[in-house]
Amino acid sequence: MAALDPVFAVAYAATVASVALVFLALALFARRGSVSLSPGRLVGLTKDEASRLGTGDAVFLMHLSIALGVGLSISYSLLDPALGLVPLLRTVILVVSLPLALGLVASFAWRVERFVSSKRVEKALGSPASFTTSSSYLQLILILAIALTTTELVLLWFPSLALAGAAVGVLRNVLVAAYYARPSVNLIGYFDKPLHEVRVPFNLADVMAGKTDPDSIRSGVSKASEFDAAERLSFDSCVEIGACEAACPATAAGRPLSPRVLVRKVSLLAGSGGPAVDPFASVGEDELWSCTSCGACVASCPVSVKHLDIVYDLRRGLVAQGRLDKKKSMMLENLAQTQNPYGFKNSTRAAWAEGLGVDTLAANPKAEYLYWVGCLSSFDQRAQRIAKALSTILKRAGVSFAILGGEEGCVGDPARRLGEEGRYQELALQNIEKLNAYGVKKIIATCPHCFNALKNEYPGFGGKYEVVYHTQLISDLIRQGRIKVPPEKVQSISVTLHDACYASRYNSVFDEPREALAASVADLREMHRKKEKTFCCGAGGSNYWYEVPQQKSISGIRTAEAAKTGAKTIATECPFCLSMLDDSTKVMDAAMDVRDVAEIVAECL
Repeated sequence: MAALDPVFAVAYAATVASVALVFLALALFARRGSVSLSPGRLVGLTKDEASRLGTGDAVFLMHLSIALGVGLSISYSLLDPALGLVPLLRTVILVVSLPLALGLVASFAWRVERFVSSKRVEKALGSPASFTTSSSYLQLILILAIALTTTELVLLWFPSLALAGAAVGVLRNVLVAAYYARPSVNLIGYFDKPLHEVRVPFNLADVMAGKTDPDSIRSGVSKASEFDAAERLSFDSCVEIGACEAACPATAAGRPLSPRVLVRKVSLLAGSGGPAVDPFASVGEDELWSCTSCGACVASCPVSVKHLDIVYDLRRGLVAQGRLDKKKSMMLENLAQTQNPYGFKNSTRAAWAEGLGVDTLAANPKAEYLYWVGCLSSFDQRAQRIAKALSTILKRAGVSFAILGGEEGCVGDPARRLGEEGRYQELALQNIEKLNAYGVKKIIATCPHCFNALKNEYPGFGGKYEVVYHTQLISDLIRQGRIKVPPEKVQSISVTLHDACYASRYNSVFDEPREALAASVADLREMHRKKEKTFCCGAGGSNYWYEVPQQKSISGIRTAEAAKTGAKTIATECPFCLSMLDDSTKVMDAAMDVRDVAEIVAECL
């Protein structure tokens, strides 16, 4: 047997040692990052990866090919002495290696394309030569690791080249231990962290109750040591795969932001400058304000880097230092004084409902649902039509509902995304006190930002409710037959749906708006970026309330994508999306109407 040959014995020993090095590196980084490598975590990761197989995500499939290719080649190397005794096993491994090798070839081509694209982005951002050099080095290492793994799988088919295959495998394993063990640990530790989960630096209620010393509170970062362990593991795990950059709407619009560049700059600075280094020595203010918080970066990262955690903490640092322009400061001041970002009298919130027979909760405290209208649908004349349409639908279906009217305040999302955590919690606690005083159990929301805050964030502050999105409820009412669209009322228009980031990517509301539209229009078309892969309208992350430099508008990019479908109507499910895309169609002179799903359904009734 070849395994008895001294040369092969040495090669096998080197292979085993390199594999042991990989597992040692994994254990070391897991211990440093307080990440569990328990069988339960590994099984959970496996299930999560398997659930994504049907999504058709090209980047995920390519990354999976790399991971499985490495795993298969390592397994083959370790089992080599026994494969002569079980020839069928060798045949199975060889057959499995074929699709993986093809996936690796596609990964190699994509990586080369991303490398070229990344250099263009770095040039546009004015990245210093030191960063570009470091970035190129790390990306070339990844390209080399893919090439080595592909080569090793090919060499499996040629037993006479076993020594060459072993040498390739050992080199690849050393690269994996040195560069990819930490990203793997980060993936294992945080693959299942929900996108909507935001790190809470303090609890305002505890401060007001005297349980927390106000002087001990720190919100945001002003030096590298103030990033928590999970954030450090996250930005140090970036190996510049580039999926985040490819998905980022800010990068696509030519804003001064690339999520890849941002996290790598923070990592390099923290690694070279020491714990006291100021992160704003390399991170620009406009860079941070350019983020729309759409979550595309986090959702697309194969190693689970949490870019948004870093953005939020850096924004909090800017807020703590008072580094806000007039528009941002005015928005926060309006929230404090009038409980809405416009600065309008809050008593006028229910003006849109005059003459519609919509009760307030004070007048009808036994209503089954509270309709949380939100700031935009309360004050913006165009968005008010969403509130009117939903009210029409609910009344037609016999749903018992009421609104808070002038008692409703902003949920606080604009403040939290901007980085003003204290203002956010202040608004949240005020709203929760009112909701709990009324005994509210069920809430309907037409704004995905309100929906996300009420559903996912308020429970942490004592506000636990059954929160439903308006497209979910409309779909349920149609399915239950409580509202019916007569065949002659189905609109003979072509419609394409724009998925709102905070509804789809944050809360997995995919099918319901499509079901509602399918019952209401004759021709429903899809954009190529849809559902969890949707492209932001540009309003998120509090961007609606201020301006950042850009080469083209994010909403314009999305409008062009909608126009490519040939549809005459863009259906939205968010008042911010409606406003952004409505403005964009006018600026671009696009012959397209923009309407909320609720408006389209209500017109059919």
